[in-house]
Amino acid sequence: MSFETAPLRGVSAQYGARKVGGFEGVKKTAGLTYEAVINFDGDILPKKVKVPAGAIVTDLKVGFATGAVSAATVGAVDVSGATGVVADNVAVPLGGDLTVTGPTAGSVIVEYEFTAASVV
Repeated sequence: MSFETAPLRGVSAQYGARKVGGFEGVKKTAGLTYEAVINFDGDILPKKVKVPAGAIVTDLKVGFATGAVSAATVGAVDVSGATGVVADNVAVPLGGDLTVTGPTAGSVIVEYEFTAASVV
């Protein structure tokens, strides 16, 4: 992709393909809460997202994805039952790679809480 700035006017122009999709990765939102975003748009493979040992998965937000989530795991732990209700929180004592399968486009957001004191 080329990018140029016209010297007289200072106007920038970008040519070629643009990246499809939005943010992907882990972002701290508030307090102990983090959001891991898996993006299914574009022609690149999804980025590997690691959830730390001792985290507690609190919610699986699938409303931004096209297609149903068939599986959501952190390491060997199934986290697809996390609904945002405290009773449905899923502890991930060993942590691991976050894997979400099923959607064909859009994004899936996995919300989890983590503090360094939660690692035993």
